[in-house]
Order: sequence, then C-alpha cells, then structure tokens
Amino acid sequence: MHHANHFYGHAHIMARYVGLEHPPRIWGYLQHGWNMHDGFAVGTVFTPQYPKFVWSEACARRGWAAGLRNYMVVAAPWLYLLELERQKEWLATAPPRTGTIVYPFHGWEGQQVLGSHTEYIEEVKEAEGDVPITVCLHWNEYDNPKVRRQYEDAGVRVVTHGQRGYLWQDTDVAFLYRQLHEMRQHKRVVSNRMSSAILYAASAGVEVGVYGDPMALESDHAVLGGVGKPRRIWPEMHQFSVPMDYAAQVANRELGADEMLSPAEVIDAFGWAPEIAVPGTPPPAPPLDEEPSAFARRRRRQHRAESHRAPGAGELSDVVISIDATVDEEDQAVDDAEGHSTDPAARAVSRTDHQAEQPPAADPATTVPLSAAAQDPALDPALQEQD
Repeated sequence: MHHANHFYGHAHIMARYVGLEHPPRIWGYLQHGWNMHDGFAVGTVFTPQYPKFVWSEACARRGWAAGLRNYMVVAAPWLYLLELERQKEWLATAPPRTGTIVYPFHGWEGQQVLGSHTEYIEEVKEAEGDVPITVCLHWNEYDNPKVRRQYEDAGVRVVTHGQRGYLWQDTDVAFLYRQLHEMRQHKRVVSNRMSSAILYAASAGVEVGVYGDPMALESDHAVLGGVGKPRRIWPEMHQFSVPMDYAAQVANRELGADEMLSPAEVIDAFGWAPEIAVPGTPPPAPPLDEEPSAFARRRRRQHRAESHRAPGAGELSDVVISIDATVDEEDQAVDDAEGHSTDPAARAVSRTDHQAEQPPAADPATTVPLSAAAQDPALDPALQEQD
C-alpha cells in the first residue's frame, strides 16, 4: 500500500518475521518512526477504512483525540528485529563494549536543522571524554558534504546506516540491521533529542544519554511538541546518563513491547493470508556491507530534490527547501570511472537524446487518474521520528 510502509526496511523485517523474504502489500499504514503525535506525518491523508498500524497505545490515543479512527497497535518493527536477531541471548554473552555512538537530530529534504554541528560535536567530545566516538548521520545530512565534513574535521568516525527509500525504490532493507550492529559495538548511545535511536538503544540494553544543543527544525509543526514536550513528560530521559532500567521502561512503553504480535497475528493483521497461510522459518538476515551502485547514487540525488512532493504531484511543494545538492568528490570519482558524466551540459544532451527515442505519451483522456491514496503527502522522517 503506502510506500512509507517500506521505510527503513520495516515491511521486510515484518515479512522475515513470518517467514517471507519479500513483503506482500501491507493493507494499511505502518508507523515508521517515533513522534509525540499519532505516529504519522502531520497532514497525512488516509484512505477511509484502512487500519493505521501504530507502535503504542499512546499513539492510538492521540489519534483518537484528534478525531481519527481505525488504529491498531502492533509494536515497532525494531522489536521484531531484536527478536529475530536474539538480542536477549546476545546480551547474555556480549563482549565488553567501548565508545559512544552519537545520533544528531536530523532534518529531511524539506526541512533542515538549524544549529552548529561543529559546536555540538565539540560538546559531545568534551562530555564523553577520551573514548572512541562514532557519529551516525541520517542520509539527509550524510549526503551533504558541508555537514558531514564538520564531523569528519572533528576527528570522529562518521557513518550512516543507509537510505530510508522513496516510492518503493532504494529501500535499504539492512538499515536497522546496521543500526543494531553499531549499537552492539558501543557502550553508549547519545543524542541531542529524545528520538527513535534513543528508544531503540534503551530497548536493546544499551546505556543512553540525551544532552547538548537540541537545535531547531525549519518550519516545525507545533502539534509535534518540539523540544519542550518530551522534556516535560520525561525529564529523567534528558541527562548525560539515563538509568538503564528507567530508560528501558520508557522505551518498551513507547515502542509497544507488550503489544507485539505473533507471526500468525501479523499475517492476519496485514492481510497476508493469500501469500502465506502458515508462518514459516525466517530467512537469513540481509548483508550489511552492500554498497549502492553509481546509478543508485544518482537516483538518490534526484530523490533528494523530489521526495518532498506527494507521489504523482506535478508542482513543487511550498515547504522551505535548503538542501545542498552538491555532488561530493567520492560520487564524482565513481561516476567518472564508470563513464557517467555529471556535467550539466552532457546530461542535458543525454536527456534530449533519450527523450527523442521515447514513444509518444499516452492520451491524457485515457490515463487512469491517481487514487486518493497515491496522492498522500510523502511522509516526513523528521516529523515522524526524531532520530
């Protein structure tokens, strides 16, 4: 159904949980990130009667308070991943971990973070002391050389877990697997805001902390509560080191640990019975080290410019855009090596030649109109999740 069901590989995790390698269509809307609203983007247009699969009772209650219905609590896909990867057994025999992984508050294609990344990482380095530090940037910041280099210049390791995907393309099904792998390597997980990453880490048995300049988001939506709402509700979560028992309690409640479904219940809830009648053995986990092709990187840069639009929309969004679409040297070198020019003039000639070979466009009168569901606004990870 909605393409956001596949963000961060969520649909694939749920499919693996029931024994499928590839996910069938989920008949409903699956929450893909934590927020202080009902789990979905502000202004999302829902097709009537289709269920809204949310992580927790809190999300469902807020949705009901806003006049919406058809909520079903299914728990976060992250919790199903922990079960698939036997996190409890791993913790029982885990080797000593060291260092801190940092998840700075991130923006998305239509809203950028306002604040000094340089000052933030210096604050983290001073607070964490003489330990290895990894900074994990959301792809929006990682693909911006100006932002990424502020962290690289600070002398810390900089990574990203991959792409969230858009319109069923470039979905990185190993995204959350990489996140779990990194969290298993580090003693602490910290951020400048309470976020999905913080809740994930706490649920996985990792020490967490929330401190530092929370930064701001361009044109933020008041209904999401901003910085203040989580601080008022969970003041104890906002300190250098949160007591692990308390952090796990908050995380399990917000992620819906008591609401997890059995494989058979997932099949029934998602409408997967025609594809799989009885749950099977989970297939192997996806590899963590796959690199995107040059084609995928170019398509990703195109998505950066377009993914603030609703699927099928023809006009630019009126949401503020301040993305730095610079092609970094790494991508440029790969493109050159593979014979794909990034020169604008060359691209224009190529595009003209390609268009000349295309068949005539279909008669507009015979074109099937887009459904209401297809015109949903593209879900906003910065609004859904502060991770």
